Amino acid sequence: MTITRKPNLSKFTSMGVGGRPRDLHEPESSGELCELLAVLDDPFILGGGCNTIFPDGNFSRPVIRTTRLGKLHVEEDGRVYAEAGVRIDRIIRQTVTAGLRGLEQLAGIPGTVGGGTAMNAGNGPDACFSNYIKKLHVISPEEGSVETIDSKEVPWRYRNWGMNDTDAGGSGSWVVVAVEMELQPGDVSELRAEMKRYLRRKADNQPLNESSSGCMFKNPGAGPSAGKLIEGCGLKGLREGGAAVSGLHANFIVNGERQASSEDVKRLMDRVIEQVYEQTGCQLEPEVVFARDLAFV
Repeated sequence: MTITRKPNLSKFTSMGVGGRPRDLHEPESSGELCELLAVLDDPFILGGGCNTIFPDGNFSRPVIRTTRLGKLHVEEDGRVYAEAGVRIDRIIRQTVTAGLRGLEQLAGIPGTVGGGTAMNAGNGPDACFSNYIKKLHVISPEEGSVETIDSKEVPWRYRNWGMNDTDAGGSGSWVVVAVEMELQPGDVSELRAEMKRYLRRKADNQPLNESSSGCMFKNPGAGPSAGKLIEGCGLKGLREGGAAVSGLHANFIVNGERQASSEDVKRLMDRVIEQVYEQTGCQLEPEVVFARDLAFV
């Protein structure tokens, strides 16, 4: 296990904002993760940091980063075992190379398996993590040890696995340790072509070369997407400090020059929510997770 005192959290998130926690803990096994959850007071669980916004200044909670939980087993019969810290692009590449169909539809999604599971990440409403997971290895708040549950026991939601009502980690939260999948065979050349198609589409339509947290708002249940609503309200290019609504994809807020603060991002999101509601009557809901500093709640 690695413990870092007061690191700069902006280095661990794709948006590049955030202050300093008391400690950053990086367990290398499920046993170490269980030990940390048992002794730390309200820790925040961090994966790849692609969908997380930390507050500026000092962050009173300890942070557990799961990226060192990196075991990945891909079997010829389609069974896949992946720990929480496995990068999503890695599991996609390995399953495609093995001729296993399914995860190529998730190509271009950043982050780790743990975060992707907890957020039920996906490309659109139909290609989501929950479509492929059969079993989950989780730490329950009651037992504090690893247990295995069937995917059917999980109340999957759009961009949320539904097991926690609050943010990641801390008292009363479930934590993803690993997942098991069962994939079907497919033609490797076709799977690679499909993977490249998804990657090319993202490269053409998303600001991948700028610091961001991906899509900032969930798509409404019906009607135009969040990005289309924001664009239709003329908000592309809207700025707050160092944060700006992307000119390429309106559902992205970018920290192009790495000068934005967490407050810049939050204020800009609030302005977008307000203006979209005033112009369309649609109430946008954040997709990103704002880490709560319990010292100020």
